[in-house]
Amino acid sequence: MSKQPALLGRPERRSAAELERPPGVVEDRRGEEQVAAEAGVHLRGFAAERCDGDGVLEQSAGVDVVRLRARGQFAQSSAEPLIREEPPDERLQPGVRDLAGEKLEEAVQLVGVPTHRGRQLGGVLSLRVLDRANVELEPVAELVDPAEYSDGIALAEPGVEELDVVPHPRLDLPALVDQLEREVVGARLRPPALLSGDRVRALDDTILGEVGDRAHGPSLGRKQDGTVPPVAVVKPIRAVRYDESVAGPLEQLVAPPYDVIDEAQREELLARSPFNVVHLTLPEDEADAGRLWREWLSDGVLVRDQEPSFWALEQRYVGPDGVERTRRGLVAALRVEPYENRVVLPHERTHAEPKEGRQRLLDALQAHAEPIFLLYDGEPPYEHPTGEPDMEVEGARLWRVPPEGIADTFADKQLLIADGHHRYETAIAFGAEHILVVLVSTDDPGLMIFPTHRVAERINGTSPTQDLDQALAELAAKPADRAAAVVYRKGGAALVEGDEGALDVQLVESLAPGPVSYTPSVDDAVAAVERGDAEGAFIVRPTRIEDVFRFAQAGETLPQKTTYFYPKLLSGLLFLPLE
Repeated sequence: MSKQPALLGRPERRSAAELERPPGVVEDRRGEEQVAAEAGVHLRGFAAERCDGDGVLEQSAGVDVVRLRARGQFAQSSAEPLIREEPPDERLQPGVRDLAGEKLEEAVQLVGVPTHRGRQLGGVLSLRVLDRANVELEPVAELVDPAEYSDGIALAEPGVEELDVVPHPRLDLPALVDQLEREVVGARLRPPALLSGDRVRALDDTILGEVGDRAHGPSLGRKQDGTVPPVAVVKPIRAVRYDESVAGPLEQLVAPPYDVIDEAQREELLARSPFNVVHLTLPEDEADAGRLWREWLSDGVLVRDQEPSFWALEQRYVGPDGVERTRRGLVAALRVEPYENRVVLPHERTHAEPKEGRQRLLDALQAHAEPIFLLYDGEPPYEHPTGEPDMEVEGARLWRVPPEGIADTFADKQLLIADGHHRYETAIAFGAEHILVVLVSTDDPGLMIFPTHRVAERINGTSPTQDLDQALAELAAKPADRAAAVVYRKGGAALVEGDEGALDVQLVESLAPGPVSYTPSVDDAVAAVERGDAEGAFIVRPTRIEDVFRFAQAGETLPQKTTYFYPKLLSGLLFLPLE
């Protein structure tokens, strides 16, 4: 090779460590091109601008693979010492690769690269084998501003990571090195990237800025100026359904959700049919449920639709208040998003034990056996069907609906979990991609929240001062934006009030330090106290939907059973496999 590359550093406040003995030159030929360069290698410390103005370390950083490309330029020959390519020495001292993940007690900088054990600093390996190089480190003394950091202590200690410097396989050996000051970041701490998904590390900006070549981006990770916020993704489902010609009529197969079924009702449902959905949703053993699921699919008890569809759901019901209503919703698959993405909002606290059982069942079935219930603001994005339904049972009717415009409508919606917190959090923990949901608009006239009263083993203070009917009348007259409740004890009742902006159930939580049970019936709550099963009962008003959204959007969870959405969704109409 006739010409040698110059590896020159930038001026810095202190003198650079220079090579003390002549190195050789590496030759690489591709076609008719040659790369040559001048010697004069300066291995310098880090640029001062890598820290903030007072010299305090900002952020530790890794050292990435740096790929350099040639510009096809030839430098003038020089009498300066040459760099020669030498094979790696198998007896090298422990190098940077061996230091990966180690923590140092003080800041360090790269001052030299010895090529052989026991020799003086001065030899530099070619770029083709630099990834095998040893690195000599020495402490770096940096002054900090005594006015702001009087103790002169850095904020953190750095880690040392592996240094890999290799040529880009599609490009010539670098002639751009005469423009590049290779900075190895050791002890400078920088504020972390705003978003973890940015994947921007401390070396990236320096290398990309020095090389001026965006082709290096893929080797360092793309730098993002921002991120697109997550959106609600709904899609039609290829549902699994009962084949009534094999399994029998739907009336014998469906059931309420698992969490509202007591043991006596479970036994009654199991006896209705060997194919009742309770065999899957409330099994003695989750493994048995998984075995039944597979058997029912292979025997034709369950069949899967050939084409995906959205489903319109209608439920006609008479509420606890004796009024007949109709509630409508859309059955779909929803992409599971963690709560921190603010796409799906919880409003109630959950407990670990139910989620553990649901996760074992999800693993055994590899399918969602029940839908969860979500709310959204705005009009439904489809015309509700009026013809003959595809399925009908116990006041519930289902129709397939065309998909046009539905997915786009939900892209900018926040969804509130009305019912199904444990199952949704189970899907997150399990890593499920989608979950079976029923989406109901808050504008739907059939959407109602009924109160869930508390029966408490113990209560604080509050003595009865009036009869129950009088207290209930006063409660109904109180403004909805201030917490209030009626406390019933043997012999009478009393009205208690809480803070403005608080909910009735939050007030009750502060007055009932002991265990509580729940009932939608005022009569049942009073009877429990009269029987001596509880010290008192708290009668509350139904929580307003706008209040539930208010707390959920503020990131606050509410006491369990804050809401009672009626009717519950039926289980056994549609199933959603995980795949």
